[in-house]
Amino acid sequence: MKKLFSLIAILGLSVSLSMAQTPAVQQTKKETTKAKADAKKATAKVKADAKNAEKKQADAAVKLKKDGTPDKRYAVKETAKETKTTVKKTAAKGAPATTAATTVPGLKKDGTPDKRYSAAKEKAEAPVKAAKKEVTTVKKQTTTAAASAKDYRPTIDRSLKGPNGEQVLTGPRGGKYYINKNGNKTYIKREAE
Repeated sequence: MKKLFSLIAILGLSVSLSMAQTPAVQQTKKETTKAKADAKKATAKVKADAKNAEKKQADAAVKLKKDGTPDKRYAVKETAKETKTTVKKTAAKGAPATTAATTVPGLKKDGTPDKRYSAAKEKAEAPVKAAKKEVTTVKKQTTTAAASAKDYRPTIDRSLKGPNGEQVLTGPRGGKYYINKNGNKTYIKREAE
């Protein structure tokens, strides 16, 4: 049995030595992998250049939706850019900018202010700010009135007595009441006065 194992071990060692690579083979493999990597880099660069060229061509062409109709959002941006450049040119020449006033951003087609622009926001928020100031002044007035109602001290009406002989008080708005045995206010009807 020992002879069999030693024979198998010698056989395995000889097979592994016969399959060992020489340094020349290893060097050629390194060169081929390097050449493959260089080729991949070159193809990636060519693909990137092709994509950039397609992108430039697509930007120059009319943008289309998925269904094939022209996308008007891009057309609006291009016309806006063109109007801005024409406005700048006319302003530089000293010509009146009447066309610029009609295409000024900040107004919608119907003439209402577009709140996406800061100037239009200020114009639209001005009435709101005035209304807020008015509301705060009204609140201040009501709080002062409420404070005066809290500061009110009831007067005692000595001519009237409650059902069990309690003293009758006059409230801030002229109502007459007495404090019942539970400590609550009980108002007297005006007919009883």
